[in-house]
Amino acid sequence: MQGRLISTDPRQQRFFVATTLTFSPRDTSNTELIKVFPRHTLQRIDGFGGSFTEAAGFVFNSMSAGCKKQFLDDYFSPQKQNYSLGRMPVQSCDFSLSNYAGVESDADLQRGNLSFVRDRANLIPLICAATEVNPQLALMASPWSPPGFMKTNNQMNGGGKLRREYYQAWAEVIVQYLLEYHRHGIRVTSLSIQNEPVAVKNWESCLYSVEEETAFAVKYLRPMLMRYGMEEMEIYIWDHDKDGLIEWAEAAFASHDNDAGIDGLAFHWYTGDHFSQLQYLAQCLPDKKLLFSEGCVPMEHGSGSQLRHWHTYLHDMIGNFRAGCTGFIDWNLLLDSQGGPNHQGNLCEAPVQYDQAHDELRYNLSWYAIGHFSRYVRPGARVMLSSCFDSQLEEVGFVNPDGERVLVVYNPEPREKSCRIMEGEKEYRLTLPGQGVATLTWYPQGE
Repeated sequence: MQGRLISTDPRQQRFFVATTLTFSPRDTSNTELIKVFPRHTLQRIDGFGGSFTEAAGFVFNSMSAGCKKQFLDDYFSPQKQNYSLGRMPVQSCDFSLSNYAGVESDADLQRGNLSFVRDRANLIPLICAATEVNPQLALMASPWSPPGFMKTNNQMNGGGKLRREYYQAWAEVIVQYLLEYHRHGIRVTSLSIQNEPVAVKNWESCLYSVEEETAFAVKYLRPMLMRYGMEEMEIYIWDHDKDGLIEWAEAAFASHDNDAGIDGLAFHWYTGDHFSQLQYLAQCLPDKKLLFSEGCVPMEHGSGSQLRHWHTYLHDMIGNFRAGCTGFIDWNLLLDSQGGPNHQGNLCEAPVQYDQAHDELRYNLSWYAIGHFSRYVRPGARVMLSSCFDSQLEEVGFVNPDGERVLVVYNPEPREKSCRIMEGEKEYRLTLPGQGVATLTWYPQGE
């Protein structure tokens, strides 16, 4: 069997170095093995992507034509990152230029005066440009807050709850938002009910109990979607950190009505690994998707911080996919060199950042970490069973729809480590530098 080995050594600044790999007959010893079992597959993978925020669109609009083309090709072409998923806020979020809503007052709501001028200025042009590169791009929409007048605290920021008397109106606003994007040829295939529904933030936020979130989803939003011919729209709940997944899921799916109306749970990484919760839910709720919908790292400087961020991405992605994750959506696709703009000063790093002074794009280590998955694992792939001799090596494998095997192996240790990749009676000997990662792709013998 032959295939490709794509390796990255971040300490030596060697990225996506491709060589040919050739499997040999297996050695008789059973040491240093990573074994893969392609006939034993687990969850289906929907794809990989990032988030279209107003900040990303604003920075994109400021770039030269050459940088715009480079950005779009690098993210969305099948020869590069091959992004197939995206997420965007319904109305404003912290990575917007300011608060804004589709409807700003009860009087405008009664008159049907909805405005999507901010979407048309900074979001829709970027998303349309991305879909020209990848027409199959599938998008998820997520609210950070309803309009302030619909909430108990009368503002978009600082938590508060959606008033019961506005459940129907808020569902209508969300559907009108979807219709606006559809008019521009943009394919939105899924929704989450609320970003981080138990977090009070200085920026746009809104609180729901699990009973409130599921009631809004199943009794108001789902019927509204069906009324407008959007029966296939997927609905996700939670959209928050992994540590709260099990309690939310158990309460949500105690009702059969909720089970029929909700397609999955979305989650973030900000409170740590909690891979066992994903694994448990994947076993207990095999018909529900578990989508990673947001993760980012702080805006820091220096090689040490970059290596920490490198580890965060690789460790979390490998752990999530091993545990049952069905797709990966990073946070901002693009920011400026300071990690913004952000109307609350809540700056962070993006995989790609634009240096306006030099009219150039800067690629952070997170870009390469994601690329070791997104460039080689196709939508429709399945996670394959794999086992490793050493807990200090991290690995996860996939089988693409055409039968191609993909294995990502990461060495988080500072020293070099070796292993033997084995499928059946064939093996390949791999040596990884400290903090290095490799993606191996190959077809079974005879294909």
